[in-house]
Amino acid sequence: MREKILRDPVHDIIAVQDPLLLHLIDTPEFQRLRRLRQLGTAAGTYHGAEHSRFGHSLGAMHIMGKVLARLRQSAHLRIDEQLERLAKTAALLHDIGHGPFSHGLERVLTPTLGHEQWTRAILEGPTAVRQLLEEEDPALPGRIVGLLQGMVPGDLRWLHHLVASQLDVDRMDYLLRDALYTGAFYGRFDLERLISTLTWAQGQVVFSYKGIPTAEEYVLARHYMYWQVYFHKTTRAQDLVLRAAWDRARELWAAGRLEAGRDVPDALVPFFEGRPDLGEYLSVDDVDVFFALKTWARHPDPILSDMASRFLHRRLLKPVFRQARPAIDPECLRQARQVVAGKGWNPHYYCLVDRTSDVAYDFYTEGGEPPAKAPIYALDEFGRLQEISRMSAIIRTVATRPRSAMNLYVPEECRQAVADRILADER
Repeated sequence: MREKILRDPVHDIIAVQDPLLLHLIDTPEFQRLRRLRQLGTAAGTYHGAEHSRFGHSLGAMHIMGKVLARLRQSAHLRIDEQLERLAKTAALLHDIGHGPFSHGLERVLTPTLGHEQWTRAILEGPTAVRQLLEEEDPALPGRIVGLLQGMVPGDLRWLHHLVASQLDVDRMDYLLRDALYTGAFYGRFDLERLISTLTWAQGQVVFSYKGIPTAEEYVLARHYMYWQVYFHKTTRAQDLVLRAAWDRARELWAAGRLEAGRDVPDALVPFFEGRPDLGEYLSVDDVDVFFALKTWARHPDPILSDMASRFLHRRLLKPVFRQARPAIDPECLRQARQVVAGKGWNPHYYCLVDRTSDVAYDFYTEGGEPPAKAPIYALDEFGRLQEISRMSAIIRTVATRPRSAMNLYVPEECRQAVADRILADER
């Protein structure tokens, strides 16, 4: 049996023996993930964050294998070769639909389709990935789509939860990987300990009682990574400027002021003309967007050239508030736009509102809305199954309610004037 050994900065050795997985890794669609940064624009904040979706996808597949091995050992769960292949393939391909700059340009390049919809299109469309899957089993593409989207029989819900829940292999890998590459130590947790405390109860994967401290560590790691790394004010500024450059380019294209091939690289033209087809979507990566930005930086339109240059040379808009606020009054926003316009800047592009919201852990409360993703369960000291926030005061504290934040980004030259106007109105 052929085996491929991959050296990984997070997991050390990732060994792949399954011929199907080896062939999937070699497809053009999967190799494209090498050219998509995992954290989008965050490399402008954390210079080490140059890692790719390719490495993360391999890591998720690797963790899936370790979790399944643990369940075989701890719960004597019968997981045959076919089921393990299904699970590891779904973990490997779960992010294959991401586009350039990942979440930074999601729903911007293709407003009506997110990466989950593109993943399904890759699995069901005319791709090398689909061909390989169908050669193995004509039903396999549909089974993977079902597993990723939760359209599975009840006895396989636990497997869906391992690829898409609040305790899934996706989060387990990206938290550790992103923490390593950004240098954010508070994003780390003990993966080996976490896996060793997983067990099986009532048809689902749960923590044993002794695993509750590890679960707390895992939930807190996610909490700190979101608010210290993913929502960092400089990264958010880079996202805003990148999107503003793209929006200005769209506006100029609609007005007939950009020329295909000269002002817009050929690979990106379908994104301006309408929704690209699958082949056109798969032909683009971070490099194409960088090339477009370098082209736009030389364009005579002052807004487009300025926005592109700001992104390329890290001359970003600045947050008005050092600490983001839960909300900003609409009247304050109106006043801010007046100040920015009075300074000679177009407020549509130079007075940008950033909204962020996240909850470290979401759980079901009686009479309330069910969580978007399955909650985490654990066995208590008497072997009873409990939702984990009932057993952990720490998790209950960070899961009390979604945390939201707003900030306003403007050119540095008028930041103080905007802040003074808002503060005067608040008095």
